[in-house]
Amino acid sequence: MTVTDLLASKMAHEDRCYMSQVAEAVKDVVDMAATDKRLVLGAMPSAEFLGEEADSVALCLLLENKSDDVLISIQHKLVEAYCWENDIPLLKVDSEDKVRKILSSHTDPNNNEPDDLSCILVKNADKMSSSESMLADFFDYIIKNEIEPFPVITLPE
Repeated sequence: MTVTDLLASKMAHEDRCYMSQVAEAVKDVVDMAATDKRLVLGAMPSAEFLGEEADSVALCLLLENKSDDVLISIQHKLVEAYCWENDIPLLKVDSEDKVRKILSSHTDPNNNEPDDLSCILVKNADKMSSSESMLADFFDYIIKNEIEPFPVITLPE
């Protein structure tokens, strides 16, 4: 194994560790925001909220679109474009099931679970948490370094 191989292996390990920290931060932010009732769930409610109160959005989370549903793809593209245009940090996550699991402790047993978790808006908190700060820094890093394709965060189980 060459020195270059060793360095590449070390960097790949560090990248994986950092991405797992980012994934934990996403989980923490969603959990805290759900506790504080600062979430908007679903593509249509998110689009409506963005049209009315975009300045109060701290973060937009979009599920990786694996669907062949054209309507969902169009909704995601519109929300994504609106977020870019209005400087709203946007991150993509991998699994609706994992998001649903994070939110499960916050669902009212008398209410049905939300049908659409393809888009989640996190409203601004009174004070930014360390997890929210980490996600803002991660988003800034992606933008400044023009990382393409946009990374999809693999949420913890």
